[in-house]
Amino acid sequence: METPLHHTLAAAVRRFRRFRADGRVRSVAACGVLGLAVSLAGCAGTRPDLPVGAASERVPPVARATEPPPWQGIDETLAEDARPSTLLPSDSLPGAARPTEGILFNDPGAPPVLFSQDPEILRAEVAAECLSARSMSISTRDGLDALVSSLYSSVIDPAEGTEALILGNCAPLADIVREMVAKGGEQVQGSVAERALVLSAPRARRAIETAAADGLTRHRELSGSGSGPTRLARDHAMAYFPSAGSAVRIESSGGLDRLYRRAVSGFGVYTFVMVGPNVERLAQTDQARHQELFRLVETYAAVGGDAAPRPDAHVFLIPVDAELGGMPLFNQVAADLSDRMRRQLIEDLRGQGEAGLAARLQKGAGPFLVAALEPDLLPGRVGAHRLVADLSELGIEHLYAVVDAFDRDIGLDLAGRPESLEAIRDRLGDVRAPQSSDAGTVATSESVWLFLLGDPGESGAGAGAAIGRLMLGVADLLKNEPPSA
Repeated sequence: METPLHHTLAAAVRRFRRFRADGRVRSVAACGVLGLAVSLAGCAGTRPDLPVGAASERVPPVARATEPPPWQGIDETLAEDARPSTLLPSDSLPGAARPTEGILFNDPGAPPVLFSQDPEILRAEVAAECLSARSMSISTRDGLDALVSSLYSSVIDPAEGTEALILGNCAPLADIVREMVAKGGEQVQGSVAERALVLSAPRARRAIETAAADGLTRHRELSGSGSGPTRLARDHAMAYFPSAGSAVRIESSGGLDRLYRRAVSGFGVYTFVMVGPNVERLAQTDQARHQELFRLVETYAAVGGDAAPRPDAHVFLIPVDAELGGMPLFNQVAADLSDRMRRQLIEDLRGQGEAGLAARLQKGAGPFLVAALEPDLLPGRVGAHRLVADLSELGIEHLYAVVDAFDRDIGLDLAGRPESLEAIRDRLGDVRAPQSSDAGTVATSESVWLFLLGDPGESGAGAGAAIGRLMLGVADLLKNEPPSA
């Protein structure tokens, strides 16, 4: 049974937490509720236990922040407006008790939580919020995202915020560092990493430095200054660019494989687009080829209209990071998901006896296009019809013709039939990839970059596949290399 004293103490700290009208800490009330709520910081300022392995390193004295820290870089007028003391006069403060489990996740409709600038109280408040999030089964990622956003909106020093999150056991150490830097940028990277190092065992140094670097990369990606496909995606999705209709993004809660193994059914031809291996380390020419391909798809495919699938429509499918929506398509590409798709495709091709083509996808610079009649990159059956395009050696000047050849509606009489893939191949008959000019290499009379695979019993696709393999073997022989199996 709650006593009147309990209500008085809890109400006092709630007023301090949300509004902090007079800027003074009422020590009796604060210490009382902290002891009841979280048992992490005593009235004498005793610090909570440090993480395991940190006992050998002392934490330097913490300066008490009474003004917004200089890292924030905001106008002092705005900073003054943001201080809770200006929200309500002291005589109009509400008297409702502060929930002991925290308030950030307890009431989504409540005003934004403003954390205390006092480090001792801040640590207790953050610990209470983390305990509340765990009790409500809120994911670590969602909880950390909300907490870090609230810390920055409360104008909390990044190092103090980092310490509060670590001591509150709010998330794994690397996740805390990465998220703090991702939301704060380069100006907070050093202070966040330094405070994490002080609070951690020496063996954690590399993980902390890597997390800080990843956080800075993510900050640049989210701010629109990324340099290309990301490897830090948290929300993977498949972007659909149909020949008729509007572009859409489809996310999956049932595993990444569903995005390319169980695509949205109803289209006539599905073309999966994958980047080359280690795309971020490719030569400038190869980078430019990737960037131009995605620019063309984004510009010319999905002209608008009804997004519903149609059997006479072609669709490009591109693995993307849903958090980066609004950025150029090249920057949205999720390189990790693309690599996963390409590796599984390579294994599938080898299992189908296409070792030479598999080697091209493994070693080529890319990008790669794989067109299929089914909403599945890996049909898993012998003789499945697919058109594979290796654009590794194709000049940028040919990419418009490639996109145009794929991005066309399909005649209803060809919908779902291998002949629709043959029609794409035939439209690309005049596009030739340049041959190698290395010493001792004789240029072939035909380019080798397009391969039509499928069961010869159903259509002429098998003959096309056989011709493709024969051309690949001839090219290998002319390079004085053993032919690909």
